[in-house]
Amino acid sequence: MAEPDKVWHARAAALQRLNAWDVRGRLALRSAEEGFHASLRWVREAEQHRIDLTGPLGGGHVRLTQDRNGAEFRDANDRVDRDVSVRSLLRRRTGWDLPLEGLNFWLLGLPAPDVPAQHELDAWGRLKSLEQLGWEVRFVEYVQLGATELPSRVFIRRRSDVAADRTLEVRLVVEEWLQVGEHGKADAAK
Repeated sequence: MAEPDKVWHARAAALQRLNAWDVRGRLALRSAEEGFHASLRWVREAEQHRIDLTGPLGGGHVRLTQDRNGAEFRDANDRVDRDVSVRSLLRRRTGWDLPLEGLNFWLLGLPAPDVPAQHELDAWGRLKSLEQLGWEVRFVEYVQLGATELPSRVFIRRRSDVAADRTLEVRLVVEEWLQVGEHGKADAAK
């Protein structure tokens, strides 16, 4: 078997080109005081994102969209709120502060670019764990999609140095990668 570091560099270069996907799964959030879960569908095409959350998290259905012009939060009652980022909208509307700027890369098994990070690789040259942006990320399971392996279970944890009640855990389970690829070159995958 090749050295994990060498495999990682080739793997990361290939994954960095991926900027289109359609993912279905589940998202669970837990803090010291409360917890929520939702079904997730995340569609990305280059800089355009659409995230649909269905379940208790949004009181039914929430659609988050983001592109170069900003972000929009649409709830189950068709109330619309706009801001510069999905993260700020989600924080304002639900109180949850999720690391969406990192999750956009962590979903692929990559660290966010141009941000300091510490990582550990598994024997196959895939991310096993990552510390970045104040979050600990564990890549629990991967799934093979053609020649690409992508995370199917990612556990994320933010710990507060001040108090235990500031801890937040995020569990993302990808049940189905419907497509993944470079913008305009998405491959069917399941």
